[in-house]
Amino acid sequence: MADYFFRAVSTFLLAITLAVAVVAGLYFYQNNRDELENLPIVVGLTDTYLQGVNALGGLSNEAIALFYNQPLVSKAENQKISGAGPAGDAELAIRTSWQRDSILLNLEHKGFSSSKLRQAGRLLDYIDRYKGAALNDMYRSKVPASIKLAQGILESGAGESKLARASKNHFGIKARPGRSAQAKIARRQYQAIQDEEFSFTEPAIGVFNQWDDNAYDRFEVYRSVADSYARHSQLLTRPCTKGQTGCYAWIWQAFPVSRQEWDISSAADSFYHRSGIAAKDFFGGRTHLPYYAACAAGLKMAGYATSPRYHQKIAYLIETYELWRFDFDLIRAVEEQNTKH
Repeated sequence: MADYFFRAVSTFLLAITLAVAVVAGLYFYQNNRDELENLPIVVGLTDTYLQGVNALGGLSNEAIALFYNQPLVSKAENQKISGAGPAGDAELAIRTSWQRDSILLNLEHKGFSSSKLRQAGRLLDYIDRYKGAALNDMYRSKVPASIKLAQGILESGAGESKLARASKNHFGIKARPGRSAQAKIARRQYQAIQDEEFSFTEPAIGVFNQWDDNAYDRFEVYRSVADSYARHSQLLTRPCTKGQTGCYAWIWQAFPVSRQEWDISSAADSFYHRSGIAAKDFFGGRTHLPYYAACAAGLKMAGYATSPRYHQKIAYLIETYELWRFDFDLIRAVEEQNTKH
């Protein structure tokens, strides 16, 4: 009788455990799927990038090398970038191949709903508004404009989040608590913490209190969104040791703008002890990726975001909205400027 009771209880507990596992797995799958489905993007890496690059005529290896071999430029030496058409001697003229209306029409042809098209319109507005900041920043730091714009869209809700509107902080960069703030945090005296007890880094000019992980969180405030872009590049290019969480500078050297695909296996292996993500698990088994997808995977490897699909969201935004065009357009403009001189 006791054995029968024990077996019955064991069977019941096993059934409960399996049911919980199934529900948890379904919840995890649903949440991960929703992360992508809620965005106005085409999910998956396609060959549209290579088709587009080939249509542009591509870029020579010499042009790419010329761009990356230029010394990094400080913000004080900001390059003035003009749009299509003739530029002055101090300007870098970019004939952009990115066309807002063409992209929106393409998304309509792909079957985007009216709701998704409205969302796409907001993202296109953001891209149009801040493409200049992204291009200037790429010229200075070598961080692709495509990556900057995609991250800005995600981190700021396409410029519409409360934080972005209040602080012009489009990348969620936090201020650092000083000793007095740290002491109050340790004692859980959160209400007593003042803005003045946090430090920030130029070009930031102050801090803004908004709950993120904690009620006492402070974020950096900037005079302009362009300053936010510049500060973000400081974070992405600061000297560091590859393999450590928060180290991103290696990414732009390992996966430069190129027509060829980059193998992420070695980089994924060096971060595996921290990320727990194998190279084949970033993009459905693929380990050779377009440069922007490799860069996005690098950000995820190095712990940039907690979202399990962050790297995919970045890459799919770049493909859907053809942000890679800005990277190629800038490199071509630098080549043409160099030829003139």
